[in-house]
Amino acid sequence: MTIGNFDGVHLGHQDLLRRVIADARARGGSSVVLTFEPHPLKFLAPEYAPRLILSRKDKLALLRRAGIDCVVIQRFTPSFCAVPAREFVNRYLAGLGVEALWVGEDFRFGKDRAGTVGDLMEWGPAAGMEVKVIGPVAESEHAVSSSRIRALLEEGRVEVARRQLGRSHFIEGTVERGHQRGRELGFPTANVRSRTEIVPANGIYATVVETGGQRLPSVTSVGVNPTFGAGPRTIETYILDFDGDLYGRRLRVFFVERLREERNFPSVDQLVRQIEDDVVLARRVLGRAGPDGAAVPCLTKPAASPSI
Repeated sequence: MTIGNFDGVHLGHQDLLRRVIADARARGGSSVVLTFEPHPLKFLAPEYAPRLILSRKDKLALLRRAGIDCVVIQRFTPSFCAVPAREFVNRYLAGLGVEALWVGEDFRFGKDRAGTVGDLMEWGPAAGMEVKVIGPVAESEHAVSSSRIRALLEEGRVEVARRQLGRSHFIEGTVERGHQRGRELGFPTANVRSRTEIVPANGIYATVVETGGQRLPSVTSVGVNPTFGAGPRTIETYILDFDGDLYGRRLRVFFVERLREERNFPSVDQLVRQIEDDVVLARRVLGRAGPDGAAVPCLTKPAASPSI
């Protein structure tokens, strides 16, 4: 078993999951992830709670792709929050029959996060449990972490975030009717209402859209459309060489590379010329990256889901 929030299922998480899966197979047992709903900070300090990289559905899909056998989702409630560290080990870990627990070196647990890795090393054997501790994974001299990835996305640095995630960041949502401005300009866009909490910074991005089992090259604008007077923040995706009705459909938008910042153009004609340039650049970027270079996972790929 391993324990954590696993928001992003990034390279550090993936390294930990591989070790858990290999250990479980060597023992003839099952690989298990214990995670929490909601994120503990949403309960303990909502004002400091992060916007999440993944929805619960998408997190489970990525854990499935990693090969995890079972996911235990523990509701983070007042009563669970009050469980002392020693009781957590005896009730929740020994009670589940955990033979080996894999954690990061900064893992904390129990009431007030009082339990440490040292406590686990001391209490584990009495509970019939080996404790395995691993260090962080580094990328370009930075430790890979969910908080760093969130910061990168909020700055629009999706290429750097991709290297830490091991895939392109994506949002998922439903296509809604917008102002139809894109169609009037010759670039009809899908207006996506995201259910993914964290959306990259305002700007124009080369993206890949996944819908109906297809992956399609696209250009996505995140922002307030300042040329038409600043309005609400929207996510608008122009799918290259596509002609179809997407209203009401769910799709994923994978952010491959940021092309430029959002700008207020003096005229609509200048905006159209810039969009034409954006499309040319996006084709070049996506052609260079390719499906593998973009690291776009197919989450709808048939596979045995982990039991929950």
